[in-house]
Amino acid sequence: MFRPSRLFARAGGPQWTAVVWVTGLVAVTAWPLPAQEPGDETAQDGADEGTKPAGDAGRNAAWTKIEQDAEKGYREPLKTGGGFEAAARDFVAKKAMPQLANEANRLIIDRVRRKMREILVVGITDDRAFDDASKAVADAAVAIARNPAASTAARVNAMLLVGELRAKDNKDGTVWPAAVTQLAAVAGDATIDPSVRVAAMAGLVRHADVARRTGGDRLTDFAKGARPAILGIVAEQPSADQPLVSDWLASRALSILTAVVKSSPKELTATLAGVMNDKSRSLDVRVRAASALGATVTSKSEIQAVETTNGVTELAVAVLEVDEGILRDRRYEQQMGGGGAGGGGSMMPGRPGMPGMPPGGMSMPGMGGGGVAVTQLVPDQSLRRTAWRLVTLADAVLTEDGKGGVAALLSGDDKAASQAYAELYRKYGLELDEKRTDDIILEALSALRPGDEEEAALPAGETEEAPAKPVDDNDPFGSK
Repeated sequence: MFRPSRLFARAGGPQWTAVVWVTGLVAVTAWPLPAQEPGDETAQDGADEGTKPAGDAGRNAAWTKIEQDAEKGYREPLKTGGGFEAAARDFVAKKAMPQLANEANRLIIDRVRRKMREILVVGITDDRAFDDASKAVADAAVAIARNPAASTAARVNAMLLVGELRAKDNKDGTVWPAAVTQLAAVAGDATIDPSVRVAAMAGLVRHADVARRTGGDRLTDFAKGARPAILGIVAEQPSADQPLVSDWLASRALSILTAVVKSSPKELTATLAGVMNDKSRSLDVRVRAASALGATVTSKSEIQAVETTNGVTELAVAVLEVDEGILRDRRYEQQMGGGGAGGGGSMMPGRPGMPGMPPGGMSMPGMGGGGVAVTQLVPDQSLRRTAWRLVTLADAVLTEDGKGGVAALLSGDDKAASQAYAELYRKYGLELDEKRTDDIILEALSALRPGDEEEAALPAGETEEAPAKPVDDNDPFGSK
């Protein structure tokens, strides 16, 4: 049976997007930032100790000393069942954690951050001492993240560290549950640098994944800690200065909304519908808003169901038109850059006489024996993304079992009409995922864009001819 999660994972699920996006952000911000001005002081010991030119990427005397001192003075008592005493707390807050802000660690900050967790938390045997140590690390990290005087690299890595804290057994895929409130507080604070909020949200998404897998009290506790921040981000107006960051935060908040809200009250329903219909927002955000709306709407949500399902259809068309635009641009490039047959022929794929293609029956690689072009012009990743979006919108309107989605609130002809559209979204989404050919985009537009069949299938000024032939199994352009 088809599962939308399979499509989503192939298109690049939220956890991978977060890791790649945030890592790229750290790499960018870590380089051009100015070094700490001479004479700058911090309220903590060790932040400027051992500072040397940042060009020495592999060594830093201050950090090396921290690693050495930690083994005997900090780790040994905790590994043998000792409590997290005042001396240990001071070591975390005043010696170890300030190393994130040490300019000498700028080029090795990723390694320093990962090593900090191992030194300060991993291996503590007493349960209370473990929680106390984890809290001390998280508190110190949040203090750095909220400090506008600290470098962006230090602030971002501080929040990444909070999100990377694990359970006491240190197993992969685990989290330290109490970090949820701190991650949510930073992610939801619109006054904090957006890059720091992104790092916090990456950790929050990780916690959401664990909470969903675990269920029970863990999911309840996550919802309680994260709900205010998630709802705030969803309702937040996008930043005019950094709209991409705003959309990323909104997208991630919407992706985990159903972990913190089971049914939408009237206000949240109106917010989600507004985001879905807001053409100034990215398609990713609008699709996720539709998905969250369909998953949480109830009869008490006071939604205009028919109007909303019509809005989903408009959104589905907008999704498809992105690939149509790519297809149009690629064909234009092919026409202008090709050196073949000259104009007058149809530009539909698979037809002889396309500008830039050889005349007559002459064949070339990527063409059938009769000279029929089988080029896939829209990239695989774009088609996969569109496939996921269409299936997601199908479920937002009406799930396969007919029990969920906005149209579940309808009856009679209205529900039947909405169901028919949901089936079309799902049909074309599945076909795109399986075949990934350009002609499916045009076919879907022909079915969904009212009164626009010819425009969906042909360039302006062309007359309709035979439909495009399917992509060849030996397509060298990666349609499989």
